[in-house]
Amino acid sequence: MGLGFVLCATSALSVLGCLPMGAANSVPLDIANLTQSRWVDVAALQDRKPVSLDFKDAASVAGHAGCNGYFGKIEIKGESVVFKQIGFTRMLCEPESMDTESSYTNALYSTRSARIEKGILELRDAQGKVLWRFKPWA
Repeated sequence: MGLGFVLCATSALSVLGCLPMGAANSVPLDIANLTQSRWVDVAALQDRKPVSLDFKDAASVAGHAGCNGYFGKIEIKGESVVFKQIGFTRMLCEPESMDTESSYTNALYSTRSARIEKGILELRDAQGKVLWRFKPWA
């Protein structure tokens, strides 16, 4: 492969690793590279706290779901990704935030795989449909 590799930049996007030139900008998750990384919803609104996903260690995640904080386990095996034992704080918020939280909760429970596409982390269902998209937390 030799000349086919590009240099890796040191940034929040370094979780992508080095890709051969011409390779698709899509890589499966590698929990070793994601540990201690933080991601935020690509569609975050400035007037609300954004949905976020923090990889605490090789098996634990946490973040903000739209209204409440959450925490739980993640299992990554090859391309398979499953969120387990998700718990939430129990605050009541405005309806829009509660709707976002409900949608995100459904996305977490429906996630069966995840990939990083051009620097964007995508949670996907069993059919490969994108459920939620995150960018690195700046």
